[in-house]
Amino acid sequence: MHNRNIKKAKYVSMGETLHNDVIYVAVNQDVRESKSTLLWTLKTLPVKKLCLLHVHIPFSLNSSSCGLDESEINAIQESELKSSYDSLHKYRDLCTNKGVDEEDVDISLISGYGVGEGIVELIYQNNIKKLVMGAAADPHYSRGMSITSRKAEYVSQHAPHCCKMWFICKGKLIQKKEGSFGIGNSSDSFSEFDGFAQKPSEGRGRDDGETDSGRIKKTDEEPKRVKKEDEETKRKDSEADASPCAPENFICPISMEIMRDPHVAADGFTYEEKEIRTWLNGGNDKSPITGARLGHRHLTPNYTLRSLIKDWLHQHPNYKH
Repeated sequence: MHNRNIKKAKYVSMGETLHNDVIYVAVNQDVRESKSTLLWTLKTLPVKKLCLLHVHIPFSLNSSSCGLDESEINAIQESELKSSYDSLHKYRDLCTNKGVDEEDVDISLISGYGVGEGIVELIYQNNIKKLVMGAAADPHYSRGMSITSRKAEYVSQHAPHCCKMWFICKGKLIQKKEGSFGIGNSSDSFSEFDGFAQKPSEGRGRDDGETDSGRIKKTDEEPKRVKKEDEETKRKDSEADASPCAPENFICPISMEIMRDPHVAADGFTYEEKEIRTWLNGGNDKSPITGARLGHRHLTPNYTLRSLIKDWLHQHPNYKH
């Protein structure tokens, strides 16, 4: 399911992590962004072994468009990757300063183009049973809030149901998702079985109520589960209705998501800088909107629109992005 979005996967381990007591903590490259999540984990959960999990987004460059040769591009990308590892080592130092033995802190990293998908990929690859990650950026914290980060929402919806997850914002627990293999069997300990590490599109492991013989065991809990799922769906729909809609000119015509770094292309339209560069670097020389040939490949930052978007997001902290 995720292979098309993952460019290159790497795994770095400084100790054995195949243990049910390992707690994985998803962290950003900027230590300031995930420090409170890690500190919550160290303070709240019984940490025996901990693994810092990070999805590295490669810096996209094309030799034909940026004027650099391949060796220079590789040097830049290696430098970016080194920065990710440097940040992970800072997180590890934070753990050791809080009394965790260095040999009990591992690192897991994957390079890809989607943070949420990368985290889910790592959950399946490493058979992760316990995960802590941010529910939203700390400045978006409010009392009674729910998950507002799209990557956290993606992980919550696509991770295997045997993975117990805690979602944190500004050092406070926002939501907890119990992990279990069967209905009504949520607990901190999980049993393992062969062949679990499968992709989400192939199913979430064993179906609820399934026995070892492969037959479906009917339980009295089934109606309760269906009712609970219906209530959860209604709650999410209600939250979605309450979420503000961004102005149309704030939305990138390519990704259909709100822009953070808007740039104007030769066609006069504004796009998210990363999206339009990917379009151009893919060999496209026509406008994504009009289809007319572009007069040049230069992009101009739209500082006015960027400022308007920033102000709007500040005024609408519940906007899901």
